[in-house]
Amino acid sequence: MLLDLRLTGTFFCHSEFAAPWSLAIPERDFASFHFVVSRPSWLQLLRGKPSAPIALEPGDLALVARSPRQIFSSTPRRTGTALDALPARQLADGVSSVHVGGRDAPWLVICGGVRLGGFAATMLVDLLPDVVVLRAASAGPVVAHALEAMKQESRIARLGSATLMTRLADVIVIQAIRSWIESAAPTGWLAGLRDPQIGRAMAQIHHHPDRAWSVAALARTAGLSRSRFSERFTALAGFAPMQYVTTVQMHRAAEMLQHERLTVAELATRFGYESEPAFARAFKRHVGTPPGAVRRAAVAPSAR
Repeated sequence: MLLDLRLTGTFFCHSEFAAPWSLAIPERDFASFHFVVSRPSWLQLLRGKPSAPIALEPGDLALVARSPRQIFSSTPRRTGTALDALPARQLADGVSSVHVGGRDAPWLVICGGVRLGGFAATMLVDLLPDVVVLRAASAGPVVAHALEAMKQESRIARLGSATLMTRLADVIVIQAIRSWIESAAPTGWLAGLRDPQIGRAMAQIHHHPDRAWSVAALARTAGLSRSRFSERFTALAGFAPMQYVTTVQMHRAAEMLQHERLTVAELATRFGYESEPAFARAFKRHVGTPPGAVRRAAVAPSAR
């Protein structure tokens, strides 16, 4: 399922502070992450009733998938300086730097954002907790090396550091999500994925979304009778089997319209629809936008 997770528009701000500090971060429509390089820091969400502050140690990363208003600070606080008021310096596309205080600023933190796209992201964002914390102290070797590399790159201005840190941020965000998936109680959509039989059928749908699936074919993949499969799939995944097939197909079709520049007629044929209008109706019902509008939006930038 993580193959269907698309990370786009990753950006970050490398910040150094010489005195106690507190940042007020506004609500955003993308996922936020906060990486503590040196000195402990605190994160608090301000959606509805303020949450308890979360302590972050050097090497820890916090992922906030839904990004409400937040306070990120050197000590627990409920107010802070507006993020836009900081004296940021643009280093490259998607990379900026803030330095407040003297030359030897003891606090070094990296705040950033990333858009989670694809069908998996649509499902995961609804299931993820308010904050996923990837602790340096308990990270596996891959995560530990990625976090340490990001930490080292943040301290030195080597050629290509900005690009490398952007890639590392993507890796670490995916690792944070994977870590949560592996440790979370299997409920809803995840319960279906974690089930040996239903998960096998769901994986096949994602691997081969343009196949002419039927309930009977999926039941055979799962090794269950048709009636038992339909009942179990719906109870665990929260979708009827063919409803899930169509939802995955339409989201994959949207990605193809955006990145492969296929025509609507070509996609209708690929996904087994007898007519372009029938495909367009199913697409709009599941994606919320007509396929022609998605294709025009993808083509327009290159046309300019």
